[in-house]
Amino acid sequence: MVSGRWRTLALVLVTLGVLAWALTQFRPAGPQNPLTNPASVERELLADAPGGALSRTIKRSFPEDFDALKAAVVARARDGGGPAEVQETAGAFLSAATRRHSAGLIQAPAPALRAYLTAEIALVEQLAATSPERCAAYFNDRPDEASWYAPDLRALYLRQNIALWEAAAAARDHPAGRTLAVVEPNPNPLSCRDGLAALQSTAAMPDAAFEQTYPLMLSIVR
Repeated sequence: MVSGRWRTLALVLVTLGVLAWALTQFRPAGPQNPLTNPASVERELLADAPGGALSRTIKRSFPEDFDALKAAVVARARDGGGPAEVQETAGAFLSAATRRHSAGLIQAPAPALRAYLTAEIALVEQLAATSPERCAAYFNDRPDEASWYAPDLRALYLRQNIALWEAAAAARDHPAGRTLAVVEPNPNPLSCRDGLAALQSTAAMPDAAFEQTYPLMLSIVR
C-alpha cells in the first residue's frame, strides 16, 4: 500500500510555487503597490499562465478560500511586506488550505477520485520516464527532504492540483460516507515501478473495489 503523505506535500508546494509566484510578478506602474489592491491581486492570479487555471478552480470551488488568500496578501502588503514576505504569507495560507482539503478526498465520489488518480498517474509516468530517482522520492521521501517542485513538470502538477480541489469540492457537496479500515503503512521503501504499478492496478479496478482501495491509499500516512 502506498502512502498519502507525499501527495499532500507535492500539491502544497506546487500550489505555493504557482500561485505565490504569480503574486511576486507585479511591476508597479506608479507609487501605488498593486499588491495592496484586492482587485489587482485577483486579476493577476486569474490571468497568470499557467497558474491561472488553478486560481480559477479555487475561486470556483472554494470562493471563501480564494477571498481569504487575497485578503492575506493585501494585508501583508499593506503592512510593508515585499515580494518575499508576500510569497511566504501566500504559501503558508495555501499550504494549510491544501492540507485541509486533501484530508477530505477520501469522501469524494468515485468519478472525482478517478479524475484525481488519472492526473496522478500521468505525473508519475512522466517522473518514471525522466527521473527514476525523483519518481522514487515521490513515494518515499520525508517532506523536509523532498524537492518536489520541478518546472519541467509544472503542467502535470497543475493538472493534479486542479483535480484535487475539484475532488475536494465534490466531497464537500456529495460526500460518499465511506468507512475505511485502519491500515498501517508499509515501512519498506517503495520503488518507482511498484508505486506506479499500484496506481495503475487501482485505476483498472471496478468501481466497488476502487472506492474501497484508493481512498484507503490516500488516507495512509507514513
